[in-house]
This record gives sequence, structure tokens and C-alpha cells, in this order.
Amino acid sequence: MRCPFCEKNVIGEKHIVVLSGEGPAHRSCYERDILGKRIFAGLHLPSLETNQLNELKEMVITELNARFTPQHEVIELF
Repeated sequence: MRCPFCEKNVIGEKHIVVLSGEGPAHRSCYERDILGKRIFAGLHLPSLETNQLNELKEMVITELNARFTPQHEVIELF
């Protein structure tokens, strides 16, 4: 069985993923392919409009602030 990305053998490899319709692939090859396509958690970033991408950015900043701000402090929203 060969990786659909690099065509090298995947048998005996520790870090593999099984792709629907493709079969097994090296995890590093799969991750490199996904990063190249700019997909994160199933979200295809290039398909988003600029305003959607800006909204997503603000949501991520807000979430990070909520996670890393002590509970007694006020979370600053921009």
C-alpha cells in the first residue's frame, strides 16, 4: 500500500491516516497537503469572503482571550 501523496510504502509506519476513497497515507504527507490547501478543521479558508475571514479572526482572538485571561479580569473585545 502506497501513500497517495508521496507514493512511498505505508506498511509498518506508525503515523498514518486512512483517507476515505484513498486508503492509508503518511500523516506528515496528509498534513502537508492540507496546509498547502489552507484547510483547517474542515474549513476551506480560501473559500471564505474577506468579511467572513475577518469575523473568524475576531472570534479566534476572543476565544484566546477567554481562555488565557484570569476569570476575575474583564475580557477586552475589539
